[in-house]
Amino acid sequence: MTCMKLGACVAALTLFGGAVADARAVSRACASQSEISAIQVSAVVQELTDAALSCGPETMNNMSRFQIVFQKELRKSDAVLKAMFKRMNGARAGDAAYDSYKTRAINHAEQRRIKPGEQANFCRAAAVVFSAALAPDKPVLEDFVSGIPVNEANPVDSCEIKVAVSLQGVQAGPDIAPQPRPDLPGDPPNPFLFPR
Repeated sequence: MTCMKLGACVAALTLFGGAVADARAVSRACASQSEISAIQVSAVVQELTDAALSCGPETMNNMSRFQIVFQKELRKSDAVLKAMFKRMNGARAGDAAYDSYKTRAINHAEQRRIKPGEQANFCRAAAVVFSAALAPDKPVLEDFVSGIPVNEANPVDSCEIKVAVSLQGVQAGPDIAPQPRPDLPGDPPNPFLFPR
């Protein structure tokens, strides 16, 4: 009887140990919420860096102020990002993946900016972001960048957490297109609408 109980306990521990090992393997392949925030911060900073290098002296001054105002948060976020790449890829490969991601992100920002007709929009969007970031009531960096859509592929499997779109200034949610109110009884005819 004791042998059976011991065997059942060993079998249960083996199954539990396998589940824990599977969970660890999944968690090593997935980015945590703080890592996703660090990816978002990095993507926004790469976009703003490209804007600072190409949108004129005022944008460069804004970037310098941004880096001073958010210096501690930027360093902490960058350390989280680098640690994530090392955790997922090992020390040497993690450093290379980190460098590659940052280089790719700024190159993609530049490619979006240099599309015909996009320079002015890109610079306007950066100005809106800088204006909001450098407002007298300083926002928390992670909260602030979470409202800025960026167009950079997520470098890791976020396990259902996504980062994507394109630098468009600060947005609180998806674009909402207003819909006209349906006609109600007693409404006067609207001569500007096409017949239905």
